[in-house]
Amino acid sequence: MPFQPGNLEGKKGLGSKKPRIITQNLISLLNEVDTSDVPKVRRFCEALLAKALEGDVAAMNAVMDRVEGKVPQQIQGDPDNPLVIERVMREIIDPSQKTNPLPDARDPRAA
Repeated sequence: MPFQPGNLEGKKGLGSKKPRIITQNLISLLNEVDTSDVPKVRRFCEALLAKALEGDVAAMNAVMDRVEGKVPQQIQGDPDNPLVIERVMREIIDPSQKTNPLPDARDPRAA
């Protein structure tokens, strides 16, 4: 069947989102209180911290990402193919007024 106008299937982020069943169930389970009146989420965090303190690098990273935030990744090219940064400008103009055309960004005199 050909694509029908208005069909949002295949376009991620559009249309009705499916419920995140696993996430909803995990949140529900973590909010429960165990037999010793301690919330499961508290025990979960304590177990994660204990693993990190034992030297588990994955647990350390999980704790640090939550506490400090994820470390930003540097954007870089390689020596043979360096990154080229271009500036894109959007300007709203009044078409009824005569204006000079925008300078060509590649023209070194345009700066």
